Amino acid sequence: MMFTLEEVKKAVGGRFVSKTEDIVFATAVEVAGVATETMEISDGDLYFAFPVGDTDAGALLSEAMKLGACAVVTDDEKNIPEGGIAVVVEDLTRALCLLASHYRFKLGCKLIAVTGSIGKTTARLMISDVLSTALKVHMTEERNDDIGISKSILSAPSDCDIIVVEMGMKKNGQISYLSKIARPDIAIITNVGYSHIGLLGSKDAILNAKMEIADGLTDGGIIAVNADDRKLFDHCVKVLPINNFIAGIQAGSDEDLPCPLVVSAEDITENEAGTTFKVVLKRIDKRSEFSVPVSVGMYGENAIRNALFAVFCAYMADITGNAGNQKKIAEAIENRSDMECTGEIAETNRYLVMTNAYNSSPESMENTFLNFSKKANGHRKILALCGMPELGKFAPGLHELAGKTCASYDFNRVFVTGENADDFIRGAHMIDMELGIVKCKDTEDVKRRLEEYVKDGDALLFKAPRNFGFETVAKCFIEKGNA
Repeated sequence: MMFTLEEVKKAVGGRFVSKTEDIVFATAVEVAGVATETMEISDGDLYFAFPVGDTDAGALLSEAMKLGACAVVTDDEKNIPEGGIAVVVEDLTRALCLLASHYRFKLGCKLIAVTGSIGKTTARLMISDVLSTALKVHMTEERNDDIGISKSILSAPSDCDIIVVEMGMKKNGQISYLSKIARPDIAIITNVGYSHIGLLGSKDAILNAKMEIADGLTDGGIIAVNADDRKLFDHCVKVLPINNFIAGIQAGSDEDLPCPLVVSAEDITENEAGTTFKVVLKRIDKRSEFSVPVSVGMYGENAIRNALFAVFCAYMADITGNAGNQKKIAEAIENRSDMECTGEIAETNRYLVMTNAYNSSPESMENTFLNFSKKANGHRKILALCGMPELGKFAPGLHELAGKTCASYDFNRVFVTGENADDFIRGAHMIDMELGIVKCKDTEDVKRRLEEYVKDGDALLFKAPRNFGFETVAKCFIEKGNA
């Protein structure tokens, strides 16, 4: 049992309604789990009746009861079917968030929250894998918004030790709200970049929005940030209360930092498989120093930094104390980085295909170009590219910047589409007038032109935001490469 219905009613600020002929008390109704879709319902679950297209709300609630829901949460009492038991609320989403926050503390476990302009998904996955070497970890699997995070918390098993969540945002106040739902014990900011600058207006505004992750920290909660981003780090030192312990994570500098704990990379070397380095953790009071050698199947500071965040979390969870645990931690980092890299890599019989279909920014572009260039060494390198969303008035300049970056990575041919294709081409040709760039009308045109140009032995990179269909084109080339 997760809750009684009375407990749910109090947590969400709702009221109990029974439409049964039997006398039912909310204290007697036991909730085994929480579902937000009818297909998720198991016996004894509490069903949150979110609207589904044009489906009649009353029909959804009736179906939920038939499928075994013990009760429903609804914002409209008239939709409760005969024989139904419900908690009626004003706002379903807010009620789900309140219940998740209640459950988060009922579990008695720790919670780690990760945000940042790029790298937060890989950091979340790597942290979860590392902690799972010694602890029972539950991780965000769904959307990184209020509903996704709430559902993730509510699906955590009663015996989990740590929950790891990822927080996304598109407007001011969103991460603050998410942080107050999740109430993190450790909050992590991977970096502050240009993602969503068209919505927020400046990097300062993006920084302030990311800093909202500290709003819901538990008493004595800790924040760890990318110290190579000195604007972010200096801001944290200046504005965070002394009791919010600050950890500086630095992959690209050996500068002494004014914070209680510093995690850095030393003895960095690159090889065909990726990057090897030593993670060194130093306390300002000199009471302890911890180090462990690790390897990641990626290149660049972002790859290193995600491993540093993971080791930092392992240290704070007190699982780094012996050689056996340290070896497991290093193995977890290497295994995860080989899986994730900065996209999915397929080595087919004919081509090497790398697909990075995540929301783009100038920072993620450069990170992807770097890793592809290293992985594609010895191949003819071909780039299929779509533009970056949510940049607003900054789009022309930032696409030009991405073009300049692209031109420094020796691509043999670039196929580009999107409304800012001309800006990208202009930037690339500022650096290399000889770079062959093909402007395409749309994704289908990209596919057709690639089919005309690509030959055996080539390496292809597909880089685009979600929902542009590049994953489908990449899949076609993977299937063709294996045929």
